[in-house]
Amino acid sequence: MAEHVTTPQNPDMAPRPARMGRLVVGAVVALATVLAFVMVQLTNDETLGEKQRQARAEIRKLDGVFRAFYRLMGRYPTEQEGFGILVQARVLDKEPVDPWGHPYVYRFNDKRSGVLSYGADGVPGGQGDDADITSGGVEEARR
Repeated sequence: MAEHVTTPQNPDMAPRPARMGRLVVGAVVALATVLAFVMVQLTNDETLGEKQRQARAEIRKLDGVFRAFYRLMGRYPTEQEGFGILVQARVLDKEPVDPWGHPYVYRFNDKRSGVLSYGADGVPGGQGDDADITSGGVEEARR
């Protein structure tokens, strides 16, 4: 004689552990979405102008390129090598320029390391649109 197994006719009557699993996964996805939204709001700096935000984003990417160079070569490029070594290695198509058309500056010394832009005026220091920009944001200085 064949054994008869009954299955629930209503799909909402799924076994309790399966419903709990879906509920937990849904809660985790919702929480991750909320956290992502909060992080975007916290990291969006409304005090920066559009070109300053663009420069900061580009600087962060360029800093990442220099970190990748370090991982591959075991050293950072010297200031003299700067972006030139990345262009020679065909990592970059050309030496990058900031949104104002000025070349980005690569520093590697005891005071400052990384990429920066001298802002709209293209000279060190300044305030407002003329302020220096790094991966961390604006560095305003008095002349």
